[in-house]
Amino acid sequence: GSSQSRREQMREESRKWEYDPERDSVSKPVSVESMFSDNNIFNNNNRGGGSNTAGGSNAAGGGGGNGGGSATQGSQTAVSPSVNPIAQMAQVDLNRDQEKKKIEEAGPVADLAQAAGRRDEGGNGATDVEDAAVLSSDVVDYNKLAPSIQTAVDQYGRERVREELMETFVKEFFMQTGPGGDPGGSDNNPKASDNNSDGSDNNSGGSDNIPAELVLVMEEEDQEPTLGSLTFEEFFAEVEGGDFLASFQPEIPLWDKPPPTLTRKQKSVRSRQLSGLGPLQARTSTDPTLAGFVCSSDGVSIPAAQGYIFFDSNVMGTSGVGSGISCVWLLDFPETVPDGTVVGINVKRFASKSPATLTAFSGTQACMEQGDSKFLELHIGGQGLTSVRSVRELYAFVPVADSSIVVQFDIQFEQTEENVVDTSGFELDLTYSSMQQRPRLAEGDKGRRSLLEDEAELREDGVLSGWMTLYGSNETSFRGIESKSGLIAAMTGTEKGVFIINNQDFESLDGIERIKTIEKGPIVISNNPRLHMPINEVIDWLNGVDGDIYSIDLSFNDLYGQIPESYCDLLEKVPKIDLSQNINLCGELPSCMKPLKDAAKDVYLEDDDYEDDSDGDEDDEEELNEETQLHSLMGLWAGNNVGESCDLLNLTSGFSDDTIGCSPLGYRADLKNQGAIEFSSLYIETQEFKDSSCVWSLDRMDKMQRARLGDRSILILHFDALYTSINGGQALCNDLSSGHNFDSALINGPLIDMFAVTAYNETYKRGNDIYTASGSELPAPMAIYVNPSFDRLRLQLIQKSTSPLELDLYEPSNRAIQQCGGTSLKYAFVEPISTLEDLTSFVAKYRNTVTGEVGRSIVVASCNATGNGTKIEDLSALESVTKIKGDLIVMNCPTLRSFAGAEKLLNVTDSVMVQMNGELKDVSGLSSLRAVGGSLVLIGNNKLRKLSGLENLRSIAGSLKIETMGQLVSLRGLAGLESVGNNVIIKSNPLLIEVGMVSLHHIGTSLVIRYNKVLGSFSGLEMLMQIGGSLDVQVNEKLSNFTGLENLLRVNGSFGVFTNKGLEKITQLQKLEHVAGSFLIASNPVLETVELPAIKSIGSPPPSSAPNRRKLLLKDDDDTKYPEDDVGDESSNHLFAIEFNENLRSLAIPESIERLPWNVLITRNPALSGFVPWDLLSKKNVVSAILTGNNYTGPIPTQDPDLCGSSTTIRYIDVSGNQGICGFVSEDCEYLNIEGEDTSFGEPCDGIEPPMCFKKELNSEETCTVLARKFDSKPTKLEFMFPTYRLQDEMPKNLNASIRYRFSVGTKQGEDNVQPMTEMKDYEFVDENKTSIRYTWDITDRHMSLMNGQTYFVTVNAFDITGVSVPNITSNGTTIDSSAPKVTNAKVVLEARENGDYSVKWGGFESLSGIRRYRMTLREGKNAIDEITVPGDKTSLDGVIEASKLKNGTMFTAEVIGVSKANLTSPKVLSLAVIPIPNGKKTSSSTIAGVVVGVLIACALIGGVCAYFVLRHLRRQREKAKEEDWLRRLNSSVYTFLQGTGTQAGKLSYDEASVCLTNDDSKDSDNSKDCVFIFTDIQSSTELCEQDADAY
Repeated sequence: GSSQSRREQMREESRKWEYDPERDSVSKPVSVESMFSDNNIFNNNNRGGGSNTAGGSNAAGGGGGNGGGSATQGSQTAVSPSVNPIAQMAQVDLNRDQEKKKIEEAGPVADLAQAAGRRDEGGNGATDVEDAAVLSSDVVDYNKLAPSIQTAVDQYGRERVREELMETFVKEFFMQTGPGGDPGGSDNNPKASDNNSDGSDNNSGGSDNIPAELVLVMEEEDQEPTLGSLTFEEFFAEVEGGDFLASFQPEIPLWDKPPPTLTRKQKSVRSRQLSGLGPLQARTSTDPTLAGFVCSSDGVSIPAAQGYIFFDSNVMGTSGVGSGISCVWLLDFPETVPDGTVVGINVKRFASKSPATLTAFSGTQACMEQGDSKFLELHIGGQGLTSVRSVRELYAFVPVADSSIVVQFDIQFEQTEENVVDTSGFELDLTYSSMQQRPRLAEGDKGRRSLLEDEAELREDGVLSGWMTLYGSNETSFRGIESKSGLIAAMTGTEKGVFIINNQDFESLDGIERIKTIEKGPIVISNNPRLHMPINEVIDWLNGVDGDIYSIDLSFNDLYGQIPESYCDLLEKVPKIDLSQNINLCGELPSCMKPLKDAAKDVYLEDDDYEDDSDGDEDDEEELNEETQLHSLMGLWAGNNVGESCDLLNLTSGFSDDTIGCSPLGYRADLKNQGAIEFSSLYIETQEFKDSSCVWSLDRMDKMQRARLGDRSILILHFDALYTSINGGQALCNDLSSGHNFDSALINGPLIDMFAVTAYNETYKRGNDIYTASGSELPAPMAIYVNPSFDRLRLQLIQKSTSPLELDLYEPSNRAIQQCGGTSLKYAFVEPISTLEDLTSFVAKYRNTVTGEVGRSIVVASCNATGNGTKIEDLSALESVTKIKGDLIVMNCPTLRSFAGAEKLLNVTDSVMVQMNGELKDVSGLSSLRAVGGSLVLIGNNKLRKLSGLENLRSIAGSLKIETMGQLVSLRGLAGLESVGNNVIIKSNPLLIEVGMVSLHHIGTSLVIRYNKVLGSFSGLEMLMQIGGSLDVQVNEKLSNFTGLENLLRVNGSFGVFTNKGLEKITQLQKLEHVAGSFLIASNPVLETVELPAIKSIGSPPPSSAPNRRKLLLKDDDDTKYPEDDVGDESSNHLFAIEFNENLRSLAIPESIERLPWNVLITRNPALSGFVPWDLLSKKNVVSAILTGNNYTGPIPTQDPDLCGSSTTIRYIDVSGNQGICGFVSEDCEYLNIEGEDTSFGEPCDGIEPPMCFKKELNSEETCTVLARKFDSKPTKLEFMFPTYRLQDEMPKNLNASIRYRFSVGTKQGEDNVQPMTEMKDYEFVDENKTSIRYTWDITDRHMSLMNGQTYFVTVNAFDITGVSVPNITSNGTTIDSSAPKVTNAKVVLEARENGDYSVKWGGFESLSGIRRYRMTLREGKNAIDEITVPGDKTSLDGVIEASKLKNGTMFTAEVIGVSKANLTSPKVLSLAVIPIPNGKKTSSSTIAGVVVGVLIACALIGGVCAYFVLRHLRRQREKAKEEDWLRRLNSSVYTFLQGTGTQAGKLSYDEASVCLTNDDSKDSDNSKDCVFIFTDIQSSTELCEQDADAY
C-alpha cells in the first residue's frame, strides 16, 4: 500500500519543480526528504549535513553530508531538472530504508548509519536514536509515521508491519546526484575503507565519483529487479519516458579508482537493463562502468585502467539476430600506463553451448590470425574432439600497445529443428587490470627491467595490499629479489594474489616459502621457461599457503620430477590447478587423479544444455569443482610426460634445464646457442580449448647474439620425436593417414600443423619458412645455413590449410581426448669449419690416436676461404679417421670436389649430411663406410651423378633422404644397403631413372617417391617385403607401373598413389596382403587397371601389445547403432579411395578380402563400369560407401543379408551419378540409407528377362492364375493360391537371388481400389516341390472388414530385385457372404406311415451365395433316428423308419438346416410332429368309431399343445432372423462409412457396391482421418441409419 501512495505523491510533487534556465537549477529547491513524510520525521538538520553527528559531513554520512546537494548546502538540494526525478526516486528508497530501521527496536548508532547508507562506524547523537525507535515497543510516535505506514499499522498491528518491512525491502541502492552529493558518500571518509555489508568500495556497490549508477539486487532469485518499490520498467514509465537521461553528463572517472565491485547477478541485471535502454547506452561512451556491458561489432571504448566485461544470453532475443554476433571492446589506457605494461585478463567464466571464441590483442588491431599481436584465444562449444563447454578462472596477460588492447567475442549460433536461431546458453564474464610492478622495476635493454627501491607499504602483519607482480624482469631467483627489496624480504603474504610471469631468466623460487598467506586471489607463476625446480618443493609450499586461493597456474615453466601425492591435498583446497607445459614432469598420476578421469569425462562429454545460473550470487562450490576438474586433468597431461616412467625418460639422473616448451599465446622463448625443445600433442590437439604459442626465437639484430653466433652459423636439428596434427578433426592421432603427411586434401587437412624454421629479413618481413616437418613420423635431421641477412630466426608451430575438398566421411561416435605423442628435438647453432687448416687441426685435436675415433661432430661449411687458409677440396684431413662419434656434416662448400681421404672411415654414430655442395662429383671416398647410426642425407649436390663408393654401406639406423640431386641418375651405389630404420625419401631428382637398391628388404617407416620426372618403375626393390610406415608415390611423370614391388607383402601405414601422369597399370603387387592404414589411388589420368589378387585386409592396423596410452577419455555410448565392438574403435577410421582416375576400367579386389576400413570411396572414375562391387561393401567394418560419378550399372542387392542384414556394419551408400544403377530397395533393408540422384534407381532394370511361371516352364496346359473361393464368409480375411515363378536371368546370385511377390485387391478384375499392390510376407508353399504358394490377406488389425455381398478380385505379380516383373494374374472373384441363410419363410413338412415310410419336403431357405447343401434330421422326440445330407438343389427326400421305432402313439419330427455356399449354417427349421398313418387294415365299425373319437380328442389336445409351442418357436425364429438382418444392415452401414463409400438416402449400404478404401475420386473419401465407432440410443437412429448410412 505504501508504494502506491509514494508514487502518487512523487508525481504530484514533481509537478512543483520548474526548470529555471538562468539559474540552471530548480525554482523550488524543496528538501526531497520532506516530500514523502507528513511530519518530517527524518530530522533534516542532522540528516542532510552541516553538523558532525551521524548525518554530518565528517561522520558516518560522508559525501559532503547531504542527501543530494553539495557539501555546503546542508539539507537543501540543488540539482539540474534532468536529474531531479531520479533524485526523488533515490530519496523514496532512502526514506523506505530509514522507515525500515525506525520500526526496529532501538540499536547502536552504527546500525542506524548503516541502514541510512552511511559508512562510518562511529557517530553519536540522541536525535538519531529517537528517530530509530519510532516503531519500537518502548516509543511509539504514531503521528510521525507516513499515512501508508499508519494504515498498515491500523490493519495489521505494529509487529507485523515491522516484520514485513524487514523482509521485503530492497537491500541495496545507490545513486550519485551531483558533484558533491553521493548519497552513500565516501569523499570524506577518513579511511576510505570498505564498510558495506556486501564488501563494495565505500558506497552501495560503487566507488568515489563514479557517474550516476544503478546497482540492483533482487530479494529472491526469481524476482524482477526493482528500483525503489517499482520495477525498472515501471519506473521509466512513471517518469514520462526517461528522456532526462539523454542529457546527463557524468563526472569523468579517475584512472586510479577501481570499478564498483559487482556480483555476477548484479552484472547480469545491469547487462539486461542496458540492452533495452537507449539513454543508458548513450552514456557508455563516457562511462567506463557501463561500457563493458554493451556489445557492438564496431567496438566499444572502455577508458579505464581496470574494469570488467560482461555479456550473456539473457540480453539476446531471436528477432533480428543473424547466425552469429561479434562484440569488440577497445580498452583505452591513459598515458600513465606506458606501452609494454601487462594487462591481466581474468576470464572468470566463459561458457557456451554454441561455438564461441574469445580473443585478446595487443594494440588496436583485431582479427589478425597471424602475427604477434594475439595473446588470448579460447575456443569452446564446438564439436571437435577436444571442445569443452566452459572455462573458469583462466588468466591471460596482454601487453599494452598504442595505449590499448582489444578484446573480441564471437559466437556462431545453432538453429533449432524449427529453424529458429537459438541464442541461449552463453556467458562471458571477465575482469581486467593493468599489472603495476610490485616491487617496481627500472627499464633495461630489450624491455628487461631491474628492481627499484620500494614504494609500496606492508600492513602490520606483513601482508602486501593488492597483489605482488614480477614480469619481464632480468631477475633469476626469488632469493635475489629478497636481497634487493626490503619489501619482499619482510613480506609474509598478499591480499589479492601473486603473479610471477614472463621472466625469461628466472630460474628458482627458493625463498618464496616466506609467502604464507593469500587472502583472496590466484597464484600465477607462468611462462618462466627456465624456472627449473622439483615439483614436490613447489607443491609443499603451496600446501602451506593459507587463504582463499581460487586458482593456481604453474604452466609454461620447467618444473620437473614426479608429482607427489600431496598434490591431492592441494587439489581439495584449490580445484583449478594448471601444471601444463612443464615438459620434465613425469611418473604416475597422483591417486586422486585416476578417478578424476571418469568425473572429468562426465563434465567434458555430457551433452547437457547450458545452465544459466546468473541469478545466483555465488557459484555453487560443488558445481565449480566439477567444471574445473577437466581443466586440472588437462593441466596434468598437456605438454609434459606425466604417465611416462621417469626412468624411461632418463630424467631421474639429472633433469635438463636446457629443454624448453611452448609459451602462452603471443609470447615466445629465447633460443640459446643450443638446447632442446619439447611440446606434447595433447596441448596442441586442445587448441580449441586454450591456444598457446609454440615459438622459439633468435633475435640476430641483437649485437651480442650476432657476435656470439657469427655470420657463418649452421642450425642443426635432431628430432627425437615429432607429432603435429595433419588430419584436422577427421580422426584421432593422425590415424586417418597413419601419421604420414601426403600433402593431399583427400586425406590430410583441412588444417595441418607444421613445425617450421622461419627466417625474417628485409625481403621476408612476414617470414619465409625455410624448413617444415609435420605428421607423426620422425624426420631426418637437418642442417640449415643461417644466412647473414637473417634478422630473426624462429622455430615455431604454424598452421596451414589445404585446398578445400569436402569428403563425406563417417563421423566416429567416439570423442576422446588423446595423448597422441609429442615433439622433441635438439637444436644447436654451430660455427662450421671453413678451411683445410682448421679441419686438420680439429681432427688432430679430437682424434684418438689408437682407435682413430673422433669424439666430436665434424661440421664443414662455408669453405670458400680466399686468403686466410687453404680451400677444402676433399676430405684428406680425415685420412686417419675410422669412426666419428657424432655427425659428419658437409654443406655449402663450393670448393669440395670429392670425399677422397675418408677411405678408412667405417662408422658414423649419428648422421651423415652432405648438402648444397655445388662442385661435388664423387663420394667414393666413403667406400669403407659400413653403418650410419643416424641418417644419410644427400641434398642439392647438383653435379653428383652416381653414388659409387657406398656399396659397402649395409644399414642406416635413421632415414635415407636423397633430394634435389640435379644430375643423379641411379641409386645403384647403394646396392649393398639392406635395411633403413626410418624413412626412405627419394624426392625431386629430375634425372633419376632407376632405384637399384637391390638388397633393401626392410624400411622401418615410410617409402616416399615424389617428383622424379623420368623414373619409370621401382626396378631394384625386388627384395623389399615390408614397409613399416606408408607408401607415398606422387607426381612421377614417367612412372608407368609398379615393377620392382612384386614381393611386397605388407604396408603398415597408408598406401597413396597420386597424380602420376604416365601410370597405366598397378598389377605387379601380386603378393601384397595387408595395408594397415588408408588405401588411396587418385588422379592418375591414364591408369586403366588396379589388381590386388592377394589382398586380405585394408585399414586394419596390426595388433600391438603395448598399452594404449592415448585413450584418456573414451565416450561410453550405450546407444551405438553398430553392434560390433571394433566398429567403434578408431583403428578402423581409414579410407579405401579410388578417385579421379579418368581411364580406370578395372578394379580387381578379391571377394576373399576380410576387412576394409570405415569409409569406401570409389568416385569420379567415369570409365569404371559393370556391377557395383557390393561384395566389398559387405565386408567387416565398412560403414559408409560413396560410389558417385562412375559408370556402374545394375541393381542394388538389398536382399543380400551380408549387405542389408541387421548384423552388418554398413549404414550409408551413395550411388549418385551412375545412370545405369536400377532396381529397388527391399523393404527388409531398414538399416541402410541409400541415395541415388541422377540414376535409374527406383525403376526396373533394362534388358533383364522377367521371371517365368512354373506351369509355363513345364509347358503345362494349365493356366497361371490365382485360385480363390467363389464365396467366403470371413469379412476380415481373404485366402488365395497361385503358382510359383522362376528366375530366367544369368545375374550373380548376390545381385538377383530370389523372386518376390506382391498382390492387390479390387472390386473389379485388375483394379486395386481396396488394397494397393503390396509385397507379400510370410507366405507358405503348398507342397514339398514348392510349386504353389498360399497366402492369406488378413485385415483384422486394421479394424475394417470386407463388404457383405461384394465380390473381390485378387491380382498377383511376381518380380525380382531388378524391378523386372511378370504380367499380372487375377482370381475370378470372391463374393463375401457373411450372413447365415434366412429361414423367415422356410417350411418343413413331414409325412409318415405306419409301415415306416416317410417323406420330407421343405422350402423357403434364402442365402446370398445360395444353398450348397441341406441336412435333414428325423427325430423321435429328442432323439435323432436318421440324418441325411442332400445337395442344395433338392428340396425333398424319402426314407424308412426302422420297425423297432414304430410304436403306437410315437410322434416324429423332421429338422432341416441349410448350409450356404459360404459355409454358413442356417437356423433349424422343424416340421409338425406326426404319428405314422395306418396302411389300409380293417376293423369293426365300433372299434373304428371309438378309436377315431379317441384319436380326435387326443389329437385335439396334443395339437393344441404342439401348436402353441410351435407357433411360439416360429415367432421367436422370425424375431431372431429379423434382428440378425438388422445387425447385418447396421454392420454394413458402419463399414460403408469407414470405407468412404457414398450411399443415397433411402438405400441401404449393402445395396451399393463398395467403391474403395483408397479411391481419391470418391467425393466423401477421406483416408487421412481416424474413424470411431459410435453406438447410441438416439430415438429413431436405426431408421436414420437405414435411410442414409453416411448421415448415421
